[in-house]
Amino acid sequence: MSEDGDIKNANEETINNKVAPGSIPEQAVNVLAMDKEQELPQKKVRIDLQSLPTRQYLDQTVAPILLQGLMLLARERPPDPISYLAAYLLKNKTTFEQCPGSAQT
Repeated sequence: MSEDGDIKNANEETINNKVAPGSIPEQAVNVLAMDKEQELPQKKVRIDLQSLPTRQYLDQTVAPILLQGLMLLARERPPDPISYLAAYLLKNKTTFEQCPGSAQT
């Protein structure tokens, strides 16, 4: 079958499969349901982080980036270490942000 024939058949199928006004295709409903399911674990993990003991919370959220920043600070020894560390943390925060579900226990 030629490419033009394929396009014509695809267009006819699209016309024949039009959705009635006000109804949502099953695929769209499935996608929306999957999105809602994916949001639930993220909310649960936030609650779990809040319920962790202080040491575990800091180890899982702040310690990795802070330790890297402190090592770089000790190596570079800038004249204004507080500003240097603050700038490092802000610049690299996306590198160290974990998916909430990947936090180690």
